[in-house]
Order: sequence, then C-alpha cells, then structure tokens
Amino acid sequence: MNLYCIPSATGIASARNVEAYQIAMQQAEKDLENAQRQATALEEEAVKALTGESQLYLAIVNTMQVKHRARMDAAEQALTAAKARLEAEAQNAKETKAQIDELLSWSECFDKANTETKHMIMARLIERVDLGDGYKVHIKFKISKAQFEGAQQ
Repeated sequence: MNLYCIPSATGIASARNVEAYQIAMQQAEKDLENAQRQATALEEEAVKALTGESQLYLAIVNTMQVKHRARMDAAEQALTAAKARLEAEAQNAKETKAQIDELLSWSECFDKANTETKHMIMARLIERVDLGDGYKVHIKFKISKAQFEGAQQ
C-alpha cells in the first residue's frame, strides 16, 4: 500500500487555494486604500469649497463624498470577507495536512506489519468483496465514512 503520492497533490492544491485567497485579500486591501485616499481627497476638497479655494460647489462635493463613503464601506466589507475566507482556507489546509499525516502513519504501520497482522486489520475493516463482470471489484466496509471521520476527531 503506497500512499506517499497523496501529500504532494493535496498539499499543492491547499497551497494554491491559500495563495489565491491571499491574492484576493491583497486586492481587497488595495481597493480599500484607494477608496480611503479618494475619501480623504474629497474631504480636503470640501474644506477648500468652504473657504472658497475650490471651484467646485460644496453640494457637489458632499454628494460625491456619500458615494465614496459607500465605496469605502463596500471595500471594507470585501476585505473582511477575504480575510475570513483566507483564515478558513488556512484552517482547512491545516486539517487536511493532519488527516494526510495520520493516513500516512497508518499506511506506514500497515506496510511494516507482518502478513497475519495485515490479514487481521483487513478482516476488521472489510465485510465482503464482490467481483463482478469484467473483474469489477466492489468492497463493502464494516464502517461508514461518517464513522471513520468521527473516529479521527
């Protein structure tokens, strides 16, 4: 039983997911910075409009400020959501790595076991094996996937 190829494929997929969420979070941070910069510029323009230094009317600047505040709020929400997704994916990657490590340790123990021990382990896990047409193999296990996952936790 050779399961040593599992970690590389799953680890790469998890790393890619985390990397994609990090890029999304960085983009959300840039969007928030841009929105904050625009809001600050409009606030400065409002001060200039009050002192008569700006050619824009104060009503126009105030209207623009409301729109930019809404953009800034949306950017903050997007950043918060991106951080939450990144944290969830990082946790998922950590749990996946732990499951793979545990599976590899079982695989290693099984590989090192003598024939009688392997037979006993298989007998405890497998209820029956059916061979169908074209040598299709159907294995019925004594435990369900839910029971197996519950035992890990």
